[in-house]
This record gives sequence, structure tokens and C-alpha cells, in this order.
Amino acid sequence: MLHFRTPRNTSSTALNPFDRGDYLAATREFPQDEWRYWASLAAIGRTHGVADELVRFADPGAQLHAGIAAWMEGDGERAVALLRGTTGEHASRLAALIERGPITVLAQLPWNRSGSWDVRGELRDPAFRLLNVSFHRDDIHNRPYASVHDLVPRGITPDFYLAEMLEWHLIPPNIRELGVPVIGHTSDYDIHIQAVAPWLGLFDEVLVLDSVQWRDIAGIARNAHVSVFPKVFGVPRRLPDTEERDRDVDVFVSGTVMHPYHPDKDAIVLQLLSSADARLRIVNGFDTPQSYYRNLSESKICVNHIRHPGALPTRALEGLAMGCVTAVHDDNVLRLFFDRSTGLVTYGPQSGPLRDVVHGVLRDWKTFVRAAERGSAVVREEFDLRRVASQYLRFATVVATRPRSPRRGPDSSSLIQKRAVVQKGWLPSYHFGGPFLTEWAEASVERLQDQRNGGTTARMLNDIARERLLASYHRTQTAEWLRGVIEPLDEAVSAFPRALVPRLNLARVLVHFGRGPLVRRAIELLDATLAQLPASWEIDPLDDVLPWDFCPTFFNYRRYFDTVTALLAGQDASAADLTSTILASLHYYRGHYVNQVAGPHSEIEYAAQATALDPDFAEYMLYYCRLLIDRGLEKDFREATELLRALSGRSARILEILDLARQLPVTLQGDWHDDLCAKATRFWLSTEMRENAPEPWLQPVEQESPWLDLVDDGVLRACGLEAT
Repeated sequence: MLHFRTPRNTSSTALNPFDRGDYLAATREFPQDEWRYWASLAAIGRTHGVADELVRFADPGAQLHAGIAAWMEGDGERAVALLRGTTGEHASRLAALIERGPITVLAQLPWNRSGSWDVRGELRDPAFRLLNVSFHRDDIHNRPYASVHDLVPRGITPDFYLAEMLEWHLIPPNIRELGVPVIGHTSDYDIHIQAVAPWLGLFDEVLVLDSVQWRDIAGIARNAHVSVFPKVFGVPRRLPDTEERDRDVDVFVSGTVMHPYHPDKDAIVLQLLSSADARLRIVNGFDTPQSYYRNLSESKICVNHIRHPGALPTRALEGLAMGCVTAVHDDNVLRLFFDRSTGLVTYGPQSGPLRDVVHGVLRDWKTFVRAAERGSAVVREEFDLRRVASQYLRFATVVATRPRSPRRGPDSSSLIQKRAVVQKGWLPSYHFGGPFLTEWAEASVERLQDQRNGGTTARMLNDIARERLLASYHRTQTAEWLRGVIEPLDEAVSAFPRALVPRLNLARVLVHFGRGPLVRRAIELLDATLAQLPASWEIDPLDDVLPWDFCPTFFNYRRYFDTVTALLAGQDASAADLTSTILASLHYYRGHYVNQVAGPHSEIEYAAQATALDPDFAEYMLYYCRLLIDRGLEKDFREATELLRALSGRSARILEILDLARQLPVTLQGDWHDDLCAKATRFWLSTEMRENAPEPWLQPVEQESPWLDLVDDGVLRACGLEAT
């Protein structure tokens, strides 16, 4: 059973979802004759007529939220009248702020003025004066570790601070010195958990998109109040108009469809591939807007699946807007705004398997095409980005005026603005190797070095190496940067011999970026590490294992970060899973070098151990099955058959599975093989691959790396080696 922590600024008896701030759960728990049901609808942005419903209730809480509902709907005059008609500090503070207007907000909203998240570019609400800090030329210019006092114009005191998608911003570490409510919204915290978690202590209020996220953040940000507010994305203003045309594609799926971090999407792909009579189009990756919208306009059904199934999927909004019938999970928040009459269908435990839902829509397409037309009109109004931007800031105003006890927050000097990703993101990270990335990394390293006065830790050394590595990842002249990455990791391994994460990172840096002597050093490190008992290693959940897109086929980031998130949130999770995930990766790496440097085990034994330690990671199982088939013993073929059969039922890596399955004896290729062939054919004909960012390959032991030019002798000496 889950035990929710009650925030310190609420009563210990406030256990129902409304009082906890989980307004999405409250809409499902409370009946319509309970005022909290209607108040929850307003709190998530579904406001039409809600104030009128709430004024029917005599409860003072209903009167407060009637005023909030009117405010959220854009009627400030009525909101003030309703708020003045009830008691309580929250009502009086909110009414006073509305009356005094315009409300000044210091914000960090996305700097790129396009897409479903462009709150800054589409805000037209005169109730607000927005001061946005970003890297856009029209905003207050941000920089690493900026002081908030240098960002706020002289003579202006904002009413509150707001960060949308806080994981993507360089937040001023001293933001609490403003003395105003500090509000953050997060959606991708779990994919960046080791970078984000230390910053959550800055915030008085954290906004999340669904109930699962509420559970996580309420456990991690224990001094903040957490509220579910999903309506933070909208329909882009530049979306093309819908056209009356034949829709030749039955089902369209796009985005990160196939990636090691998103194995949960595989089940959706497999269900669609099993629908032999449905015409599919799958785009794995991100296409140009023109091509993406054209695909939507040519498709009958747009299928959506996101990591947190209750949250708001932007692709579902775009699909509805382009006239597609849109399929979402049973738990998705869009069910509160749309239904089958407006082109929204659901799949899951309540509604049934996706393939059955798809067949139902296609059988009754004449009805659903009219529903999709209605849905297109409704979503373009309800989720117009101007409306979304207004409601987002209005809800932030509501939580900013919530009464709360003063607190200090974390020491600003302890906060490190870690780079969240390798390849891309909302920060200006596209000029690989440019001065911004280098200067940012240098500033982070300087702060980490300053912290060494209080004592050196393995995590500190690991983080120094991390920031240097990510700033230089795309620079092939390693003589300029590799030594600075290796040295702190080597020091961490030497000074803290039981710390496992620095060993993992050092080994990975050496095998992906080193040359012969450095790779041999990595193999020695792998052998020494794998020779120890798993229980002998120490791991702190915040020991950073690098971002999720750093060589993701070599490490199960999803398992690791989900476990870290659960541990930090005080949920039921085992720290031993962190050790198993790392050791599985190290076995996988070591197996690739057995033919170059002999070890205590064969390649197939290393692969077997990686698979045993992390059986759900498809990369390891495919590797193991290939080795079983290459060895070719009867028992190997049988084991490979069972593993591939199981994998074909849960992994969308159909082509690779089939390639191995075809090498099995014909006697072992039963009905499952025929089904696999059919799915692979449909996958091949219906799928386009986009944005496959290359990983730096494993470097050989004896040859100089084609990935690099030269590694200077100083780098080798840093590892205790001599050039050969």
C-alpha cells in the first residue's frame, strides 16, 4: 500500500486526493454532487460553467473555488466578487492580487517560439506582465549560475516566479532570495532524475501532469505542495487547417516509438503489427512539421502512448486538431475534455486492447469521421495556446497565493546546473563544442572544485568528469579534453574503491573514447570490478550514471532511473536493482573484448550473466541469443528459441529478432516464427526511421581509434600507462 506524505503546510488529516493536490484523481473519486469534483475540474483547466456549479454549494471551500473557477475562466471581476464573499487568507490574498494587477511574473518558459509548449509566445492575457528569462533574443538573457538579482530589472519586484519544465532550464541557484513564491512545473523529472532531484527543494509549489507524477514528486520534494495541473500544452497556432480528403492510412504512430528507454511502447507497436487488415504508418523519431502534419491529415487514427499514461500527450492534441480519431490510454486526462463523440477513443484494462479499439473505429468509420471533425473544432478552441497560456499563469497565481510557512530552501552554493542530455534539448545545445557548452561546464566544475574545501567525495569527482565529458562529447580531438575527464574518475576509483558508479563511468569513457592502452586499462578495470561480490559495492541514488542518451544501447537507463526515482520518493524499491543494472552493463561491455583480451569467462558467459542480471533489456538478450546460435549446440538452439519467442512477444525489435530466428533449425521454427515473419514484413513496409543519433563505437584494443585523431601521452600517463 502506498502511504502519501502530507506536505507540511496542510493538515495531517488531509488524505483525500483533492486536499493533497491530486486534482486528476479527485475528478475520478468524487461524485458530481460533491463540490470537490467541480473544484477539481476547474483546477485542471476544464472551467466552462464550473463556477455556476460551485455556487450551488454552501460550503466555504466551494465558494473559494467558485472564485478560482471564475478566475481560471478569465472573469476577474466575478472572481473577485466571489472571493470577497467568502472567508480565509487564501481568498483574500488572491482577490487582492487580482484587483491590484497586472500580476508581474518572473518566468522561465521555453525560449524557442514554436510547438505545443509556446506559452511565452502565445500569452495575450492583460492580467499579466511577464518577465521571461531564457536564451531568446527578446527575453532577459540567461547564463549559467546567474544571480536572480542581475536578471530582474531594477525597481521591479515580481509577484511570483514560475519555471515551466524546470528540468530544461538553468535556474538561478539563489532564486529564493527574491522573497516571493517559487513555483516549478516538471514533466520529465524521472528521465533526468539525478540532475533534477537536488533542485526540487527550491520550490514552494511543484506542478505535475498526472497522479503518478504527483506520487513521485510528493515523495521527493517533501517541503513543497504538489498540484496536478495537466493543461500546460496546447495546439500550435501555426497548425494547418484540416481538409476534406481521403485518409489512406488507417493508423499513424510517431515520435520516440522504438528506443531502449521506452520499452513500454513496444506493446503498442506489436498490437498494431498484429492487425493485418489495418494500413499502418510508423515514424520512429521526429519529422519536419510539414511532413508530420501531412501524415496526420492522411490518417484516420492517431495512436498515443506516453510514459505517464495520465498526462497530457501533445501528439494527441495535434492528432485531434488535424481531424484524426485519437487513441489514448484509459487513464489519460483528455477523457475529461473529449469522448467518442469528439473523436477520442481509449484503450487499456477498461476499454480493451488497442487492436480491438482500432478495428472498432475502422468498422464504423462513417460515424467516427464526423466525430473527428467535431473534435478538431473543440480542441482548437479549448486547447488554443492563448487560452492554455492564460490558464497556466492563472493557476500559478492561485497556488502562489496559497498560505504557507516561510522556509530557507537549500544552500544555493550546493546546486549544480548539470547538463541534462547529450544530443539535444531546450537549451541552446546545438552548436556542439561551442563556447557556451564549454563555459557552462567550466562554471560547473569551478563550483564543484570549491565544494572540495568541505571534503572530497566520489560523487563530486564523478560530477566533475561528467560535465567535462558532456561538454566535449562531439569534439573528436580528444587530446584537448579526455585527460580532464579521466583524471577525476581515476581519483574517485582510487580514493573510494567501493564506489561503483565512478568505475562504470570510467570504463565507459575509456572504451568509447580511448585507444589501445586506454582500452586495455578499461578491461583491467572491468575484470577487477566483476571479480568482487555484488554486495561489496556502494551506490547512492544520486551518483550520476550520465544522461539517458549517452550510449543508451549499452546501459538500461530506464530501469536505473525508475529505481532511483522510487528510492528518492520513499516507495517500494530495492537499491540492489541499481547494482544489478550496472553489473549487467559491465558484463555486456566485457564480453565484447574477450576475443581481443582473454578473461576469466567466455564471451557467451558474459552475455549470459548480463541477461540474467537484467533480463528485460532487449539489447542483452539479442546479444546472448546471437552467441548461442553461433555456438550451435542443440541445447543452445533450444534456449535461443525460447528466449527469442518470449522476446518477440514483448519487443518491437522485430527485424533483429527475425534475423536470429531464421538461423534456428527449421524444426524449431513453429507458428511463432510464422507470426514473427508476418509482423516483420508489416513493420518493414510501414516504418520510417528518423533521427538515429550515432553512438561512439567501442574502441579496439590494438588499433588506434578511427573515432579519434590522437590521444596525447599525458592522457595515457593519467591512467598509469605509457604510449605504445
